[in-house]
Amino acid sequence: MLLTNSSRIRPRWWSGGVAGAIAQCFTAPFDLIEARMVVIKKDRGMASNLQQAIRTHGFISLYDGLSAQLVRQLTYTSLRFHLYEMGKEHLDDPAGLWHKVLVAALAGCVAGVVGTPMELINTRMQVNRALPKETRWNYRNVFDGLYRVTREEGFTKLYSGCFLSFMRSSLITISQNAAYDQAKQIYAEVFHMKHDNTLLHLISSVTAAFICGPIIKPIENLRYLRMVDSRRLLNSISYMMRFGSRGPFRGLQTSEAQLIVDAIASQP
Repeated sequence: MLLTNSSRIRPRWWSGGVAGAIAQCFTAPFDLIEARMVVIKKDRGMASNLQQAIRTHGFISLYDGLSAQLVRQLTYTSLRFHLYEMGKEHLDDPAGLWHKVLVAALAGCVAGVVGTPMELINTRMQVNRALPKETRWNYRNVFDGLYRVTREEGFTKLYSGCFLSFMRSSLITISQNAAYDQAKQIYAEVFHMKHDNTLLHLISSVTAAFICGPIIKPIENLRYLRMVDSRRLLNSISYMMRFGSRGPFRGLQTSEAQLIVDAIASQP
């Protein structure tokens, strides 16, 4: 018999964001390489991009954009997890898949409003060193980036690619949070595991990550391109497809590695 909501451990509202921020300290290099694989024209793989970054700018350069990533995790991720957990409290126990999907979509979309400016600064800081010197932004940190974008380009520029960000945020909450809950419910029933079983948490997290990656990758790649260069969407799609059918899924390996770590660390 499954445990009811009243007997389960309820995470603090900030726990998802704090866990995500800690995980980000380990996954930041994957995040940076993923962004460069999408934005930079050269057809380099993950290992080649990693080697190039370290050889040219040193190991510490792999953490470009970390300040934006941490602020994003502490705000956007905390809000996303909290809204999803709040929404679940109003569902039947056990909740149906489509109810979880709806709650996750709404939570992700609302949280995306908070997270989009940090995502823009993060993306620009990550690809900055790989661009020609005359086109670099050279933000010192997330707060310098937010200030300069607002002053030099206008407040609305912070929301470049916002529609794609909102879509990604909704889909990642659906495919990560809702899929995690559904996988956990199924595995618990099939293998007769307790809700707080560590193995159950691990396999549910990995399942959610593998579902999440391919779903969000095309939208995520378009979002990267729109935040770096806010040309027409068709131009971004054309640029993304320069690698053919690989274009929409470019950087999927690094994305999956990051999602697995995030899912294991962040899920309650």
